[in-house]
Amino acid sequence: MISDSIEQIRARVARQAEIVKASHHSFSEEVDEMWKWVKISLIIMLPLCALSSLKDILFGEDHSAHHQDGPLPDYMKIRNKAFPWECENCDLFDMACWKKCKADMAAEG
Repeated sequence: MISDSIEQIRARVARQAEIVKASHHSFSEEVDEMWKWVKISLIIMLPLCALSSLKDILFGEDHSAHHQDGPLPDYMKIRNKAFPWECENCDLFDMACWKKCKADMAAEG
C-alpha cells in the first residue's frame, strides 16, 4: 500500500514537471503579458469610470426626497433600554431632540 502511494506521488510529480516544461515562459514574456493586461484594463476602466461619474452627475437622483422631516413613526423609535447619557430618549446625533431635552431640563431645574 505504501509503495502504491509513493508510485502515485512520483507519477503526479512527473506529470507536473511535464506541464511546467511545456508552459514555461521567459521572464520578459511574463512582463510583456502583464503590461498588456494593465493597458487593456486601463483602456476599459478609465472611460467606464468617466462615463459612470458623468451619468451620476447629470442624471443623479435627488435623495432628499426620501428623507422625512418631522417625528419618526413609532416603529422607528423602539427602545429596549435607555441610552447611557443624560437625555436617555435621544439618539446620539439627533440634535433637535437634544435641544428639546436640554430646554425641558432647564425649565425643570
